[in-house]
Amino acid sequence: MYVSRAVESLRADPLDGEPVDLVLETADDADPERVAAAAEAAGATVERHLQFDDLLVSTTQDEIDALCDLDGLTAVQTGNVNAITTADDVEEDLDPDH
Repeated sequence: MYVSRAVESLRADPLDGEPVDLVLETADDADPERVAAAAEAAGATVERHLQFDDLLVSTTQDEIDALCDLDGLTAVQTGNVNAITTADDVEEDLDPDH
């Protein structure tokens, strides 16, 4: 399963009780309702169902590990991935000249 670098950073040094929004990308063969129930059981709040059966959840940084351990996920990313506005905001290295 893919875990974004931002999420890995939060997992490595979480601030107890500090809120964070995450996108949980569900596997093609996973039941999104079952994944949502498991996320809620792990302490997250499902804010909405996204395209492709993915979930936007809110939780706290200290609960990220439990969410990353859920069955039926292919990726966990921060919820603000759509807020990328400049090349400096992108996690991956890129060459703006190409």
